[in-house]
Amino acid sequence: MLVRGFNHYFLICVFLLFSSAVTIGCQDQNAAEGQSGAVRNVSTKDGKTDQSVANQAKKRLLKKEEVTEVRGANSKKDLVLAVQVEHMDRFRLKDIEKKSKEQLKKEFPGYSIEISTDQKIFWELDKLEKQLQHKNVSSKKLNKKLNKIKQLMKEKP
Repeated sequence: MLVRGFNHYFLICVFLLFSSAVTIGCQDQNAAEGQSGAVRNVSTKDGKTDQSVANQAKKRLLKKEEVTEVRGANSKKDLVLAVQVEHMDRFRLKDIEKKSKEQLKKEFPGYSIEISTDQKIFWELDKLEKQLQHKNVSSKKLNKKLNKIKQLMKEKP
């Protein structure tokens, strides 16, 4: 009787160890996949709307520990970016925006730089990135969309 109870508990322990090992393994894989999707390098088919500056800025911001995802676009004068941060770092949003903007101003001195942690701005820039990737967006249309996004950034919730 005692052996039967021991076997029952032993099987339960083995099952729990196996399931926790599988769960831990899946979490590591998901974290690696999240990092690869955090930046979308936008390459356009025409040279008019070159996004190499935005791509470089996104990579720089993603190196920050608190930043999980970055979206952005640039015109000849403007660089507009939106970042998503770790949940616990949401208390320091203004500080993250300020430090990121200072860093990018040093690296890209010829650009007017705007950075936001607002989800709506993130979605708008994500949509713009997809349009840049799949369609030929003229530089005039790009400027118009970036100005619209900058106006949204100035609105207070």
